[in-house]
Amino acid sequence: MNFTSYLLASLFVIVLFFSTITFNTFFDKNGINHNRIGISAIYLQNSYSQEEQEEEDDGNDGNDNEKVTNGSDKKDKSIFNIVAVGDWDCTGETEDTVENILEQDPELVLALGDFSYSGDADCWFELIEPIADKTKIVMGNHEDEDDYMDFFGLNEQYYSFNYKNMHFLALSTETDYDEDSEQYQFAIRDLEKYSKEPFIDWIIVFYHRHIYGSGSLEVDSDFREIYHPLFDKYKVNLALQGHLHVYERTYPITFNEEDDDEPIVQDYNPNTYKNPKGPIFVTVGTGGAHDMILTSLDDFAAEGIDGKFGILDIALESDQKTLTGTFIENGKKKKVMDEFKIVK
Repeated sequence: MNFTSYLLASLFVIVLFFSTITFNTFFDKNGINHNRIGISAIYLQNSYSQEEQEEEDDGNDGNDNEKVTNGSDKKDKSIFNIVAVGDWDCTGETEDTVENILEQDPELVLALGDFSYSGDADCWFELIEPIADKTKIVMGNHEDEDDYMDFFGLNEQYYSFNYKNMHFLALSTETDYDEDSEQYQFAIRDLEKYSKEPFIDWIIVFYHRHIYGSGSLEVDSDFREIYHPLFDKYKVNLALQGHLHVYERTYPITFNEEDDDEPIVQDYNPNTYKNPKGPIFVTVGTGGAHDMILTSLDDFAAEGIDGKFGILDIALESDQKTLTGTFIENGKKKKVMDEFKIVK
């Protein structure tokens, strides 16, 4: 065969090949030849089902009655979520706290003070390394101020910031906070401004020492007398605190000028609050430091849990009008120990 004949024969084979592809494709589109499409569909379906089954197997510990919460469940229902927890220390329980936070995959972590009880900040910095870039802090009574201020680039122990439609105010119970202090003036200016901003729907305040609590550890009543009236006036939704090594949540409460140890409960619903008139105070001193005991709950407390380590996950639901708080215990099962909702 000469070169011309060989070239013609090759061209004929190429044309025949592409004609066959076009033919099959044409008939496939008209539903006549289903074999190749059928095989592809079965393969894709099996691959997807296998991935789903692997995910289900990973989340199933063999007990169908056990309620297990994980980060993907939260993300499916919310626009974003944040986590709050304080009183960490550098223990095995602290490592579990970080793992719990990572599983919830929050956009922000609010660290409520008392990070390392040994005076060595480095151990805590190492533990939180996976979440350090999304962590905001307030100072506790066990901190060396300079170490943490430098690490997080803070000039003052009090500051504020916005995230999405939320405003966050970080206050310090460890520096001057009386009515003549710069912190107090900052708090008034900040709350006055952002309580009027149309793009802010939620205000969350966080600080270290608890100002309401059922445990035997003394509350910071001076801080309470000065700042709780501000929280009422400027419609703060949540006040997050630590220091007491338990989880405790109040009903929506307003300040009682006649007896500030007995705040006025505005809504006794156990866990759902529609446009509450006062803030809800949540103590989350469950990050890993030694636990404390709640002998009984005060009348203003809706829930109290001692002897457990865990985190508070706060999710903004897709309607942007519902804030859901969930206390999730550390450990493999990630048990939901408490849940509440604020609805606007």
